[in-house]
Amino acid sequence: MQLYLVDCQFTDTDNQIAAYKQFVEFWENGEMSKQDKFDGFEMLFRVHAPGEGRVVILCNANGDKELFQHFAPWRAQFGLDMEITPVISCQNVVDYHKDLFAKMS
Repeated sequence: MQLYLVDCQFTDTDNQIAAYKQFVEFWENGEMSKQDKFDGFEMLFRVHAPGEGRVVILCNANGDKELFQHFAPWRAQFGLDMEITPVISCQNVVDYHKDLFAKMS
């Protein structure tokens, strides 16, 4: 699976309030845990900056289909702007650079 950094920004306060009402409901009834882990997708962490209308997520996904499956309903219902960036772990940085440096020497 590929590691992704997802930066979500609410476009207005009304949508943010509506989204958090649903988030609280989903969190408490267990629906959020179902959405956060399914075949081909796993939420690793989600942090909130409600004063900025921002949510930052790190997740693993097989590809765009799984990203769409998880994020599209939130975007469609609450008008979230999302930047989705493939990222790599610290161990990947070490491994990739060791290979690069070996080829350069």
